[in-house]
Amino acid sequence: LPPTLLLQASYPHHDSPRSKHCPFRDQPASYGPELWSSVRFHDYSTSSKDQMAMVLSASCPLHPRATLCWRETAAETVPCHDIPNSTASEEEQVYMLDKVDVHPQLCFRFSYGNSSHVECPHQPETAWNVSVSVWGLQLRLHLISSVPAAFSAALCQHRGGQCEPEVPLYTVTQPEGSAPGELALLLPMQVLGSCVLVWRSDVRFARKQLLCPDGEWGS
Repeated sequence: LPPTLLLQASYPHHDSPRSKHCPFRDQPASYGPELWSSVRFHDYSTSSKDQMAMVLSASCPLHPRATLCWRETAAETVPCHDIPNSTASEEEQVYMLDKVDVHPQLCFRFSYGNSSHVECPHQPETAWNVSVSVWGLQLRLHLISSVPAAFSAALCQHRGGQCEPEVPLYTVTQPEGSAPGELALLLPMQVLGSCVLVWRSDVRFARKQLLCPDGEWGS
């Protein structure tokens, strides 16, 4: 039986009051993976507002904790890495977090009792895209953004499966009130085979995009 099982009792006559009871509400041991199969998630995240927002609906009221995590790929089977200090506010099962670069791989992890569930934004579109090309001894970033934003970029070198950003940082800004458009950023390629990390720097929570001119892609 799912932990959100709801029992209703009433007298047989018409319009009699109904009594509702959730028998497993105070039994943490009952909160296993089946808990989330009885919960519906409604996504209201908005890139134009830099806001992640989701509403939960279940037969029995649930008030799980929601924090951000990010996935390296869109596959649901890959781990979702926790982001520190990213707890969403909650009121009446409405979860909101501001200053977020909304992305289908930047997700909410809902935790309740001894169980958790990852739910990502339902819209596959992103507010911005970036590509990289080589110009002599420079990397040229071509950014297209549908919202006013600031972007930072840093060269990085692969070490132990990670690509750690190196100083200096390079920044370009699309001013508030300007029409959506294209931006360009040039970075000196100091080491052959360098990659570049790109992210929105005008928000608090953003996923870094990894690009390598030889065609390798990552997160």
